[in-house]
Amino acid sequence: MKKELKEVIDEEQFDSIVLYRLPYQNDCKIILGTSEEIVNGINGLHLRSDGFVFEPFDNTSCNGIFIDSLFSATFQKIPADQKELISDLFITSSVSDSVYEDDYQSYLSNFNKMHDALDNDKLSKVILSRALKGPQIKKNHIVDIFENLAAKYPHAFVYAISSPDKGTWIGAGPELLLKNQSGNLSTVSLAGTLPNEDQYRWTGKEITEQLFVTEYIENVLLHHQAQNIEYSQPKSVNAGQVKHLCTNFRFGLSEINGNHIGLLYDLHPTPAVCGLPKEEAYQLILETEKHDRQFYSGFLGPVTKGSYEFYVNIRCLKVTEDQCVLFIGGGLTKDSEAKKEWLETELKAQTLLSVLRNI
Repeated sequence: MKKELKEVIDEEQFDSIVLYRLPYQNDCKIILGTSEEIVNGINGLHLRSDGFVFEPFDNTSCNGIFIDSLFSATFQKIPADQKELISDLFITSSVSDSVYEDDYQSYLSNFNKMHDALDNDKLSKVILSRALKGPQIKKNHIVDIFENLAAKYPHAFVYAISSPDKGTWIGAGPELLLKNQSGNLSTVSLAGTLPNEDQYRWTGKEITEQLFVTEYIENVLLHHQAQNIEYSQPKSVNAGQVKHLCTNFRFGLSEINGNHIGLLYDLHPTPAVCGLPKEEAYQLILETEKHDRQFYSGFLGPVTKGSYEFYVNIRCLKVTEDQCVLFIGGGLTKDSEAKKEWLETELKAQTLLSVLRNI
């Protein structure tokens, strides 16, 4: 890979880089390409191309990007002499974004506003997120962080991405949004969170929360005339310092009735990062949260001529020159308690912070 990679870098025909590792895979991939700004979501042409999709939570206020695959290669571990080559390709903005960081009192105010909507039966579930400022990440540490996340969280989709317009983002998340492999489609219902320790058992609150998501996905699939829908019983999946309940869906979508783009944007944003009813929860999030989610709780993943694998962008951070910004959130229902939800976000933040401490 070294000679080819250096040749491509020397030619300077690209402006963006992606490193990613699919869940439960040993191999990682690198993509170098040019970034195309996506306005109002991806289209069918993107799904028939080779490259990588990076979409925000709210594409009315932030455009996504599609990075075409000018160069791609597979690796298990990047040799030390190539890390420097790759590290130099990551962009860190010279000025940090103005980020609103909630303390507990501002978080509590947001929690109370959302909980009122739950108490009044306007919503059955809504996700409250917050931004957390973290330590400075130097460019020459980004590849190490990516590799450490991949080693520590084999269940997760792990990535590091950098483009001129969107800067550098790093993340590791377990939630599949939509996968198409030779016409076989799959998605998951992922919700409910507990500390990842044996003494913590699922309660009615988490089971109900996950059921909301499962029913929503089933209704979306039926609306799109999905065929041969199969789904598993809920099971516990590890996600670093926390665990979630997960139901796996498998189904088909015919060419005549199959609108993959329509299905994708009916699933996104999922109830696991937005809430139910979807539109009401979405508007409440935009009205309540003082930070801009940007690419947190958006989706991302590789595309190869019709096949694609998109994951929800949870447990992620943005790198700027003098600090990083972590994005974390949790699902609220009627039974939620503010202090417990705050502590849950603290625990989720450790997925990334535990790796940053070791760099």
